[in-house]
Amino acid sequence: MTDPDVLTEVPAALKRLAKYVVRGFYGIEHALALDILIRNPCVKEEDMLELLKFDRKQLRAVLNTLKGDKFIKCRMRVETAPDGKTTRHNYYFINYRLLVNVVKYKLDHMRRRIETDERDSTNRASFKCPICFSTFTDLEANQLFDPRTGTFRCTFCETEVEEDESAMPKKDARTLVARFNEQIEPIYALLRETEDVNLAYEILEPEPTEIPALKQSKERAAGTGSATAAGLAGGHHREAWTTKGPSYEDLYTQNVVISMEGQEDLNRSASEGKPARERPIWLRESTVQGAYDPDEIKDG
Repeated sequence: MTDPDVLTEVPAALKRLAKYVVRGFYGIEHALALDILIRNPCVKEEDMLELLKFDRKQLRAVLNTLKGDKFIKCRMRVETAPDGKTTRHNYYFINYRLLVNVVKYKLDHMRRRIETDERDSTNRASFKCPICFSTFTDLEANQLFDPRTGTFRCTFCETEVEEDESAMPKKDARTLVARFNEQIEPIYALLRETEDVNLAYEILEPEPTEIPALKQSKERAAGTGSATAAGLAGGHHREAWTTKGPSYEDLYTQNVVISMEGQEDLNRSASEGKPARERPIWLRESTVQGAYDPDEIKDG
């Protein structure tokens, strides 16, 4: 029996929080990798390579950065192939409870750092000696002032000091915290919205799942491979793209059937309406001398 307050599905606010943080403080490669983990609870590294089309070294650098900052977690599994070989595979997923805690910690650390810089900017050295490079604060100005010359001189080498422009407080130092709070307000609003969210264990530590798009492509590839194997077994093999239209071989292959019966009928019908021609003399009689016997000619 599950607790009614325990959620078995990741709220949309948590997904938006992950997207806002990674898009605001990381590169586009990190955002693409995290988007896959937001849509799919637990993804194999090989499947991420297939979807993102990244180089393996590039993908591992991106995943190691997110894992080092505690935004994602990794789980290793040993799987046995059909041929009996065992291989290790890395599966990546998002632990949203850890993600929320990390975001809170990092934002608080940034805010404290800005406040510290703002506070220390008023106590920084504002005078510098050009000879011995000694630095002095505003509170030490009374010690540097020389009433005889009316200038500020170094207490060590008596050289006139200069204002240290690099150490001067920034003009907008006192407004950095206000600007930071204004820019991070959307993330603060999502953190307040997800403050009391309690996720189930199977959501925080999900099991590996198969991506539907990759599953369909693998099944399609398997079907194409089996059809190709069947075509090779039957002695007929053609490339897949050649089935879409006639090939070059078909353009130069023509089956011509010549029937003489129709031609004979046409000749016979044409000859029936015409008078018979007289046979030429060279067909009726021979024009070669000596071809007939004189006695036969006389008898004839």
